[in-house]
Amino acid sequence: MEEKVVHFHESKWKLGLIAAGSIMFVFLCVFLSYEFFFVDVNYLIGAVVVLGGVFFLFCSILIFKKISHDAPHVSMTQDHLILYVLPDEPVHIKWEDVEGYIPYKIYRNAFIGLVLIDEEKYRDKMPNKLKRMSKMNVKMGYPQYNIVQGNLKDPKGLLGELNKRIPHSKMVTDEGVSATNS
Repeated sequence: MEEKVVHFHESKWKLGLIAAGSIMFVFLCVFLSYEFFFVDVNYLIGAVVVLGGVFFLFCSILIFKKISHDAPHVSMTQDHLILYVLPDEPVHIKWEDVEGYIPYKIYRNAFIGLVLIDEEKYRDKMPNKLKRMSKMNVKMGYPQYNIVQGNLKDPKGLLGELNKRIPHSKMVTDEGVSATNS
């Protein structure tokens, strides 16, 4: 018997817009760095602008990698929740290790934070590129693993599947009142 797998993909259209904006910032940084290095002769600000351009170039490369891969952002099997935080390095989380989830927003960006029973167990499974970001999330009081809702094609479908697969989960509603899903 084949195992039913449910996939949730990121919207290529939204990622394309983000990539286009990022490329525009790279070109803006190139222009401004030229202005600061050769016209205004302000090397300190020029160096800061160059670093900004390198950052946006790095972001653009990561976004284009995501666009070019057909890997889903989240997959759900009978036994595992699979997060493709980086397309080539999926993280498999057993359903029995998921205590619940918390939908939350930071500056109009919607996330679904996964509350794990033993976060230490899954810390080593996280790709090295994301461990620093994860540590910052935990220090700010957010879960270690998060799913960006805004980039998904079907975020409500993802929440529905999470409700089906984690019926015992504790969820925070929009009003901030804790509720238990049954």
